Amino acid sequence: MALTQNQVQHVCMVYGGHQQCRYVDEDLDDDGNIVYVCKKLTPDKSIIDLEVDEFLDDMKKHGQDPVKQGVPLGDNCKGYIKLTTKQQGYDLDKP
Repeated sequence: MALTQNQVQHVCMVYGGHQQCRYVDEDLDDDGNIVYVCKKLTPDKSIIDLEVDEFLDDMKKHGQDPVKQGVPLGDNCKGYIKLTTKQQGYDLDKP
């Protein structure tokens, strides 16, 4: 279950280029695509933030526009804990 389709489309902006949330993690299973936000997973968040900072530094060094690269740069919500059996999103009550 994880995130609702509304959350994934309107907030996480999956496949939205630079506007997509950088913390989105997709998991393929038998039922299709499951999407989680890894912002509440401290080690994952730290690694993702470091990778984004390095990417932005590299773009600046080479005089390129990071927005045009299509890399997810968004920080689109305060995050959700990773729950595999309970649906979450802005359009549902708190988990």
